[in-house]
Amino acid sequence: MSQPVRLLGFAFANADLLFEVNPAGVILFAAGATTELAHKPAHAFVDGPATALFSKASSEVFSRMCQTLIQGERSGPHEMTMATESGARLTLFRLPNNAPNISCTLLRNSRPATPSIDPETSLELREAFLSRAASTDSSQSLSLLDIPNLAEISNKLSTEATHALFKRIGDSLKASGASAAGRLSETTFGTLSAANLGDLQLAHRVSNIFRDNNLNPPSMNESRINLRADGLSDEQRLLAVRYVLEQFSGDRKSPTVDSDIGGAFSSMIEKTQLRLADMTRTLGRGAFEIAYQPIRDLANGKISHYEALARFNKPEGTGDTVKFIEALGVADTFDLAVANKVLSLIEQRPDVQIAFNVSGATLASPASFGVLAGMLARRRKLAPRTLIEVTETFGLSDLEAAGKAIDALREMGYRVGLDDFGAGAASVNYLHAFQVDFVKFDGAIVKKIGNSPREDALLSGLAKLCEDLKVITIAEWIESETMAKAARALGFHHGQGKWLGAPIMEIPNEAISLGKRKGIVESWG
Repeated sequence: MSQPVRLLGFAFANADLLFEVNPAGVILFAAGATTELAHKPAHAFVDGPATALFSKASSEVFSRMCQTLIQGERSGPHEMTMATESGARLTLFRLPNNAPNISCTLLRNSRPATPSIDPETSLELREAFLSRAASTDSSQSLSLLDIPNLAEISNKLSTEATHALFKRIGDSLKASGASAAGRLSETTFGTLSAANLGDLQLAHRVSNIFRDNNLNPPSMNESRINLRADGLSDEQRLLAVRYVLEQFSGDRKSPTVDSDIGGAFSSMIEKTQLRLADMTRTLGRGAFEIAYQPIRDLANGKISHYEALARFNKPEGTGDTVKFIEALGVADTFDLAVANKVLSLIEQRPDVQIAFNVSGATLASPASFGVLAGMLARRRKLAPRTLIEVTETFGLSDLEAAGKAIDALREMGYRVGLDDFGAGAASVNYLHAFQVDFVKFDGAIVKKIGNSPREDALLSGLAKLCEDLKVITIAEWIESETMAKAARALGFHHGQGKWLGAPIMEIPNEAISLGKRKGIVESWG
């Protein structure tokens, strides 16, 4: 087995099996621990059909997914049955720079199932219901019912009366003709039904329940939308519905029963689905630009490396586009597209060192991290000139798994750091949990240097802690010579900001001095 594949197996410590198939469904390589999935080592499957991994029914599903997966698209996770009858979750990704092959990951079903039924109403809980909504076809409709004052009403009732009220609401929604019903929040409910079934009159049904209990029916809002795919995968449609629900809940202001929210909601979800489909195509094609901002040594002004910054030619601008990418759960696809562009440039330019961002969501997903690790393992020769910044660290709920992912990248020779460091009490915990090469302090903190002796002392102490741990520190938002000198006085090694250099679309030739600072910079490269 080749060294890249061994490294790939290490990188997949938080997944069970990674394998890559060609268009004919033949496994080109495999890595991971397959004992509980297949009862034989991963390498034994190489050059054989991938369908041998699965039961007959699941192998047919796998073949169909491989045939329909387009370039740049990810699909899954899908519940599969292995040939050994054990259960596993499968994710597939047709990486743009690896076409026509498909990268796949399998994670065995060992986690305890999360509750899916609301104990008060006996309706499906939010995630279970939304997952069901995402997997239905376009002939289905989603009806929503919001009772804004439901909590206030229930607080005035006895415990027994509250239980009885919620049970009747649940029973009524399930008896409405819906194929599924769920509780989406404390006050919002949803049903799925055939689009040709017509209005389920949920508000009318629930109003009668209140009257039967000698209560005045509260104001309610009811809306109905068709669930159209518009080229989205089940996972993308789930994210789109969830995103629109959250946006809708946050945007509306004291709705009344006469509010025309159905049309507005339908418009929002249609626009979101179209935008997500367009964004998926954009990322799959790599149809965006990369700007490069220098990071300089604060002691001598020399460029250490550049950070890659995505630039989208979209009306809403890059900032809003990136927020949309993160909110819709396609940050991992975005990470892979950026990494592919940056690594391609580093291959062409032996005089540069470049950092690119990887979101916490990508590290937390065995499938997404697996594809990234595979890409990096194949290009391991670029590791000395490549840095990886982990962003959105607040999403790293499983620190042990994230630590394994970071260790895997560093084992390959890549330097890994944390972005937005210092913004929250969790930063010190991350230093304990992760072995990293550098940290980039949040610009909002750096901008306050000099405003408070106490805060300066705390920041200086944190920089000193990093120094003791042989971790390089970078100060963001350096906008003046005064800020640069102040940051250096507090112990920061490097800086980034407009005063040190604005983002540029092309890196000049012989752009970077590869000389090392004395002392701790051996780990910096």
